[in-house]
Amino acid sequence: MPALPTVAADTLELPALQLALRAAELGSVAAAARERDWLPATATAAIRRLEAQLGAALFTRNSRALRPTPEGAAFLQRAREALALLGDGVAALREPLAQVRGLLRLGMPADLGTRLLRPLLDEFMALHPALQLELQVGDRLSDLAREPVDAALRYGEPQQPGLIVRRLADNHRVLVASPDYLARAGTPQTAEDIAQHQGISLRLASRPGHVWTLLDDGRPVTLRPQVRRIADNGLVTRQWALAGHGIAMKSRLDVADDLAAGRLVQVLPALRSAPYPLVLALASGSHLSARVRALGDFLSERLNP
Repeated sequence: MPALPTVAADTLELPALQLALRAAELGSVAAAARERDWLPATATAAIRRLEAQLGAALFTRNSRALRPTPEGAAFLQRAREALALLGDGVAALREPLAQVRGLLRLGMPADLGTRLLRPLLDEFMALHPALQLELQVGDRLSDLAREPVDAALRYGEPQQPGLIVRRLADNHRVLVASPDYLARAGTPQTAEDIAQHQGISLRLASRPGHVWTLLDDGRPVTLRPQVRRIADNGLVTRQWALAGHGIAMKSRLDVADDLAAGRLVQVLPALRSAPYPLVLALASGSHLSARVRALGDFLSERLNP
């Protein structure tokens, strides 16, 4: 069998090559052209350009059928194998973005994480049996790019530059206390009354735990309760509030179940913080894997019924 001429692969027209392969399978250029919504003349011209580039005839043509020449059959077989390998490579490249599997390292806040998110994550893992989950639970604010996590669930729009952020659920902070505490200490009627009450504060980074800023119909209001209990863990502050130790400023998502069950009562309902959404964040330049994307889709759907 005569050797085929040497041709640079990057000079070949891929659509023409794919058309030639299909024409060989169907025994007709016209039939292959119809599948691609090409005009027969356009398809014929494309194959002739391909043959000119190769310096060899790929097909013998007669009125009945289209058959590959011996040289054409050899070339088309190798081309078919090469395109199959290319397809496998593309599939392997896309696999991390198409399959929910492997290890997902996730950071999340303590209170919301243990109360609401952990059951949802269990449900998410049941949907994806090939997934592994490693949690970093805590309220400490840190540089996400330096943390050993793929993504983090956080409250508020992150101030760290360069983060990729997806908002999952609307949220704001509110004042809450237990019915027992309010029965003992009285229910505040004005923002000024808060100064006479015990406060429970969450300290994050350098934010002062003894001063609270909320909005009253869009107007900032500063509150200074008598703070005796401060923690860097939101779960602890909620437990203190449930135990009747004072008024706490909590994210509404954290206390939604307690409010609905009457374990906590909202104090001064007209006061609330600026928007404090729950977001899924990952560092700029991080790989947006199928794991992270699927988790974002799942939580967004479940948290916004």
